[in-house]
Amino acid sequence: MNEKGVTTSYDHGDPSLRTGHGGLTIWALQKMAQEKRFKELDDLFSNGLTMNALPVGYAAGAAARVLDVDNKPIAEALDHLTGRNWRGKVFFTSNSKRVSEGRNRMRESLLRANSPIVPMAKFVTRLLDSHPLAPGVISNVVILNYADVRTRPYVQERALSMVPVYDVQVAVRGQYGPVFVGKTWLGKYDKQGEFTASHPDRLIAWYFLDFNDDAIREQRKNHWDGSDEDLLDPIPHLDN
Repeated sequence: MNEKGVTTSYDHGDPSLRTGHGGLTIWALQKMAQEKRFKELDDLFSNGLTMNALPVGYAAGAAARVLDVDNKPIAEALDHLTGRNWRGKVFFTSNSKRVSEGRNRMRESLLRANSPIVPMAKFVTRLLDSHPLAPGVISNVVILNYADVRTRPYVQERALSMVPVYDVQVAVRGQYGPVFVGKTWLGKYDKQGEFTASHPDRLIAWYFLDFNDDAIREQRKNHWDGSDEDLLDPIPHLDN
């Protein structure tokens, strides 16, 4: 806030959001989640930046599942979204700065360790001023709705359609530019595609996204296993 009731909003390329060496990266945030430093993550989430538009393009991703699940199929589905088979997301371009869709960057086959990373697990994304799952957050938020997750007959998509999840993320300053700190809930979707969390006070995972080119380069250099990736080129445009 620069004055009472007046919120500063930022473009994704604003140089003031790039902290430089020693700043937050998605891998530092993942380590915080793995070390159960949830108070620090909640502080970041609650005090994020208000952005002028949805992010666009490829994002490097890192995540940590934080809820133990006894149900094996559910646990496996969640691991697909938070483990090494998941590499981030891609957000499509759109006529609207506040509504678009995208895909997750996931391994094509769970049976072949060297299968490529492909775009799958469709989501609709919106930039909202606030959301009931994020009370007390001072910034706007980006939501990801997976009510219609299927794109092709992927096993992972079938599993995720049976384990409905919902994401809310906020932007914070990072080493390479804005980084998104995200929370994932388990719940259900109604026939209109509206989500209700099973336990609003209980996360199943934290995830972190960085759309900056330097983060993609670092992912390729230091956090990659040699897998090929089927890239969307050009990135699809949502004509809305």
